[in-house]
Formats: sequence, C-alpha cells, structure tokens
Amino acid sequence: MRLLIIGGGAIADCNHIPAAKKILDINDIYLAELDQQQAAKLKAKHGLQHVVGDYREALPFVDACIICTPPHVHNAILKDCIAARKHVLCEKPLSPSSTETKEILANAPADLVLGMCHSYRFMASRIEVHRLVKDGFFGDAPSIRIHEGDPSNWPTVSGYCFRKELVPGGAFYDNGIHSADFLLWCLGTPDVVEYEDDAAGGLESNLKLKMQFGKAQGFMQISRTITQSNTIVVEGNGHKAVLDVYDGSKYTLDGKEVTCQGTGSSQLENFLNAIDGKELVGCTMEEGLAVIELLERCYAQREPKLYERKPVGDLQGKTVFVTGGTGFIGGQLVEQLVLHEGAKVRVLVHTWGKAAYVSRFDVEFVQGDLCDAESMTEATKGCDYIMHLAIPGGKGHDEFVQNNVKAVEALMAAAKTNGIRHIVQMSSVVVHGETVPPDLTADSPLVSYGDTYADGKLAAEKRFWELLDEYRLHGTIIRPTYVWGPYSMWYTIYILQQMKKGEFAWVDDGNGVCNAVYVGNVVDMCVRCCTEPAADHQAFLATDGEQVTWREFFGYYLQAIGKKPGDYPSVPLKDGAFRTMRLNIKNALWKRMVKLMDRYEAMKPTSPKKALWLYKAPRKLLRLTRNVVMKNLPEKDATEMAIYSQTKPIDVQKNKEILGFTPRYSVKEGMKQTLQWMRLSDLYD
Repeated sequence: MRLLIIGGGAIADCNHIPAAKKILDINDIYLAELDQQQAAKLKAKHGLQHVVGDYREALPFVDACIICTPPHVHNAILKDCIAARKHVLCEKPLSPSSTETKEILANAPADLVLGMCHSYRFMASRIEVHRLVKDGFFGDAPSIRIHEGDPSNWPTVSGYCFRKELVPGGAFYDNGIHSADFLLWCLGTPDVVEYEDDAAGGLESNLKLKMQFGKAQGFMQISRTITQSNTIVVEGNGHKAVLDVYDGSKYTLDGKEVTCQGTGSSQLENFLNAIDGKELVGCTMEEGLAVIELLERCYAQREPKLYERKPVGDLQGKTVFVTGGTGFIGGQLVEQLVLHEGAKVRVLVHTWGKAAYVSRFDVEFVQGDLCDAESMTEATKGCDYIMHLAIPGGKGHDEFVQNNVKAVEALMAAAKTNGIRHIVQMSSVVVHGETVPPDLTADSPLVSYGDTYADGKLAAEKRFWELLDEYRLHGTIIRPTYVWGPYSMWYTIYILQQMKKGEFAWVDDGNGVCNAVYVGNVVDMCVRCCTEPAADHQAFLATDGEQVTWREFFGYYLQAIGKKPGDYPSVPLKDGAFRTMRLNIKNALWKRMVKLMDRYEAMKPTSPKKALWLYKAPRKLLRLTRNVVMKNLPEKDATEMAIYSQTKPIDVQKNKEILGFTPRYSVKEGMKQTLQWMRLSDLYD
C-alpha cells in the first residue's frame, strides 16, 4: 500500500507521518507540500524518500491519500483524488461548503473508501459510552453536555484557522468539530438548534450550542481562549458518565472509574483495513458532511452584534499597526481599536496559535520579522500609528536585550519611511528598579538591577528616545505596573489558581498598597497617547490610581471562589527567630537531599539495590521531614516582597495633568468585568 500525505503542516508532522512510518515502509510514504522550505524540513526530520510540491505529480504512484491541507482547498483536492480513483482519508473539517462536497461525493465510485479524520471516535472511552447510548443504557431521553476549551496553542503553520478569508468559522469549525461529531454520532440529526458565539466581524473564539434530538438533548460550550472543564457528561435513566475530552483511556460511570480495554485499530490502521475489506471505515465522509451541515445551520443563525461605542481617542478610520496584538494587553487593545475607536487594525503575527482572541475581529493579519527594518517598513505601509507591545525574546540576557533594541530600531526606521504620525511603546515599571521608590513618578531615574526582562525594556527605552529625536518622530512610552483583569496570567489567573489549590499566601497580611492597573486602563492610555499632542516625548506610569490594599484587592477573588482572607497564611516583612530557624532547617535538609540524590545516581548503574537503600530511602525520609517543617511556612521571592509591601500609591498625577487622563475603570468596575469573564472558565468554581 502506497500512501500520499497531502499537506505538510502541523497535523501531518505531528500525527500522520509518524503514524504512517509505524505501519508502512518508508519507500511507500509520499508527501506533497508546496512550501519548499517546509517540505525540506519534513523530509530531513522524518527521513522521507518521496517528496513533491504538487500532489498531482504523485497521484499516479499511490493507492490512497490523506488530505492534510487547510480546508478551503479540500474540495478541489478531493475531486482530483476521486477522479484518479484513490481512496481518501480527509482531515477535519471536511470542507467549507457542504453543497460542493455533496456534488463531488455523488460522482465517487462506490468501491472507493472515503473516510474522515474524526480521530476522537477511536478513543476507547467514547466507543464504550457511544455503545451505551445506542443500547439504551441512558434511556430514550439522554442528555450530553460538553465543555471543551483551552487557550489556543496548536502550532499551525499557515494560520488558516484564524483567517476569515480562508475559513467560515473559528472555534466551532476548528476546535469544536470533534465534539459536534460525537453528539451526532450518538444522537443523530438534531431537530432544533440554538446557537450563539462571540464573533465580532471575524471568527468566533467562544460559542454555545443547544440541540434537541427528539427527547434527547445536546449542549456544547467551546472555547479557544478560555480554559473549560474539558468534560463530556452523559446522563439519563438514572445513570451518569463523565469523560475527559482528551483522555480516552478511562471514564467514570455512576461515580466509579472505568478503565477501558483499548480501541483495536488506530485511525490509519482502520483506513488501510477498510481498503482491504477487513473492517468498515471509522467515520465516513457522509458523516463528516453531516457535521459541516450542522455548522452551516448554526452559522446561519448569526446576527450582527450591536456595540455601544465607547471611544477614548480620535482614531475613526485611521490605520493602526499593532505588535504584540496577539498577547494579553495587545488583544484587548485591538478590541478597543476595532469595536470602539472605529480604527482599521493591522496585527503583526509571530505565532499563529496565539491569534485566537484577535481573530474574533475584523483585522488584517501580517507576518514579518519584528527585528528587520525592511520587513517592518513593508508591514506598516499606509498606517497612521504604531503601537509596539511585542516582546521579541531571545536566548539569554544579551540576546534578549539586543532583540528588544533591534525591534525598536526596525519600527522607528519604518515610522520614518512611512510618515507614521505617532508611535507608542509599551515598557514597564521594572525599568525603575527591583523595588519601587517611595516617591516614584514617571520622571524618576531608570535603574538596572541585572534582570533580563527589565534590562531589555531599559535598553529599548534608551534607543527609543535617541531615535525619536534623530528621526524627528512623535512618540510616547507607557510603563504599566502589575496588569490584571481578564486573561492576565500573573495577577488574575495564577493568583486564582493558587487560591483554589491552597497555595496562596499574603505578604504582611495583605496590608501593602496595591499599585496594580486594570488592563482596560492600560488600553485606554495607549489610545489616548496616540491622539493627545501633549503626550509627545513623554513617559507615563499606568496604575488604577486608587488607594487599595492587596487584601482588599484580592478579596474580590476570594469572595468569588467562596474563600476568606484567614484561609491563607502570611509572609512577614521581617522574619522572626522561629521562622528563621525553620527556614534554615528547610534549606539544610534540601542541600542534604541534593547530595543524596547525586550519590544515588552515581551508584545506581552498578549497584541499584544498594543505592536505593543507602541514598534514595534516606532522601525520602528527609523529604517527609522537610514537608513537615515547610507546613504553613510560605515564602515569596524578593520581587514579590517588593510588590506586595509597598506603602504608598505610585504618583500618576502626570497622567491627568498632561494627558487629561483619569482611569475609566475603577477597581470595582474592573473586577466586575473580570468576574464575568471568570464565569466562562473553570476559574470560578
């Protein structure tokens, strides 16, 4: 059996090529990939012997094909494969047009095996629960509820799933299609469909779908920006099964864990066996077509969303180039620019997998090298403003610093060439040092303390000011403090996770002043700086401007998850004698454990049993002792201690005096928005 894999993207690289190598001889595997660089990469990585650019070159030499390209070209490829009388296994989603696919399948020879890569059907837990549903175990009115989602991180090469010019939908079309297939596989064709999503001129990232199948019910909540419980719950007739969306080896049935016995054939084995007549293909193309018809039925229910515009600048009709637009702050900046300012937005994309949030909006995506002046000049043609929020990264301190400087140089050169009106650069409060001075203002000295991130921001600022004058440009620097709100990792998600796990700890019982800033206020300041002439050649600190303690601030989170301040220990500002003694014992035990492990590893190859008793067993006893010593002995690093022990609000009077800027979101209002977002994820309960 000779197999042609059409398309050399992530799914071929991670799944299909490795699977084929386990079953077939390497000489029987063909790859078609138009991108010569990607083709060469996969050829070298997997040791492939037959690699072509155009799939049609290989069709005469193979028996079967797997279509792994972006779905907007599936129909054309499928038509060619069928005309060449090749068996086909097609990646999901089948196509962007059910009507066109129906016409192609209608002319397919009956002896061809045409299957779909709805691979979750091969999970043992789904196979067993599907059988229970069909056998009536859950009665004649079962309910299936699916909550699936995580922040997108799939290493897509083309980024097709975030580009509205290539696909008709987002989270449903790309991520939720497996769950939709499971519902149809178990319950059939729905009689009633109720659908809603969050697309705002682009592709949906979050959706809810309710379906009625006679007496049975189905529900899906899918996200590619927010973590869900990732469970499938099947109920009925007094029974309840709970499956993990991604783990097919087990599930719980009526509260008891069931370990599955395996699935039999893998997806590729099933396809090849179906060609040989040994078994039926796991999912037919007709079944894949039914999912596409459901998608089209749902998308037909979409209605334009009306937004109450809340502009803070004068950017209507202007074109804004945003770097870092796929990140936490950048994504919400893009939202403000598109929905409220009425701006045209061009987003620089480095990693397509992070583009889920901004793909919801009507934006233009461009790819380019942030550190290359020619690339940035091309990317910013026709733009009025640049908002630079990206962090270029780098291996090690020096490369990180250099790349941050190179990015500034590339963007400033582009701004000069293209006549950019104003450039806003995002920096950070860390440029003022590891600890916040008591009377910090935006005009306070900049201090290096050897931190890689801080030094990168420092060097970038220095170069920004130099080039602003040299190129006679207009620009502003914004230095946020500790940014919180929806999608904030460090001051929202991470804190909530710590609280829920019981790992959270106060500093000085939370009595320090909270100098944090809500993400919406940072976004507003970015917009304001673009359109306020007085902002030119100025730097501003961004805080919420309220005198709130960390105990009061984190109290909102605690209340949301049903916890109290007293449920967590506190790190004192100064260690007492007893705490110092415990810390010293803990550190001494740790050093001894490291030595024991080194000796264990050294003796293990020659005398494993002796090494176990002499070194590993004693190490285990020391670890247990250390755990006892560490109980209720929380620690914070120097940076955290500095943040949570501040005694005065940071002075942001300059924002009001020069920008005329007062934060639109109070802590209370920001928390209201944040808690609404939390309810969409598993952070809330």
